[in-house]
Parts: sequence; C-alpha cells; structure tokens
Amino acid sequence: MDLQYVFASFGGRINRAKWWAGAIILLVIWLIVGGIFGSSFFGALILVIVTLVLLYPAYAVCAKRFQDRDRPGKTALYGLVPILIASLLQTWGLTGTPQNLNGLGWICVLINLGVGIWFLIDLGILRGTPGQNRYGGDPLAAIN
Repeated sequence: MDLQYVFASFGGRINRAKWWAGAIILLVIWLIVGGIFGSSFFGALILVIVTLVLLYPAYAVCAKRFQDRDRPGKTALYGLVPILIASLLQTWGLTGTPQNLNGLGWICVLINLGVGIWFLIDLGILRGTPGQNRYGGDPLAAIN
C-alpha cells in the first residue's frame, strides 16, 4: 500500500480495503494520543491539535473513497467538518462533561454517530463504481 498516495493525495480512487486500513491507522493514532494525554484541558487541547493534523490525511482517504463511489471528494467534508466542530466545542467545555452532557453535547454525539454510520456504510461497506469513472480506473481491476 502506497501510504503517500493514500494519505496525502486527493486524486484517484481507493477500494474499501485501503479505506479501512487508512481509517484504522488514523483512529489508532488519535486514540493513542487521547490515551497518553488524558481528559484534562491540556490533553483535550493536544487532541484538537492532533485532530487538526489528522484532518488532512482523513480527508484524503475519504475523498478518494467517495470518488470511487463516483461522488466528488468534497463530499467527505460534509462529515469531517462537523466532527472537527464537535471536537472544538468539547475542548472549550461547551458540551458538558463526558459523564454529564448538556444539550449541545448530545447534539454533537448524535451528529458524530450519524456521520460515523454514514461513513461506515457508504465508504466501508458499499462497493465502488465498477470499471472506469470520472475519477479514474477501477482500483479493484489491478487486484482481480
């Protein structure tokens, strides 16, 4: 797997397996940083910085997968931006505590859950467009 292509470019298409690999790698990095720095304000601030850094590769991975489904790569921003906003709201303490969420906290949880389910189904389960599409050749053609 060409990591530079998967995490740093926005052109072309990737299959479900590469999307899963990329998503798991990014999630593990995010969880490790969250586990190291804890839930203090400093830890939450570090996690937001890491989230901002990981936004670029997450967008690259999701954009290519949406393009495999014959949709514009910018579609990924409809899910990634609300997740980023929720992370910022949590860091600023506007969503309550993890044990006692306020109304805004529950809205953020529901939005993140909805985006997660959407990405899981659309990017992780559904097959891409067979054959050539406007974003390039079928990524499974090289495997078959």
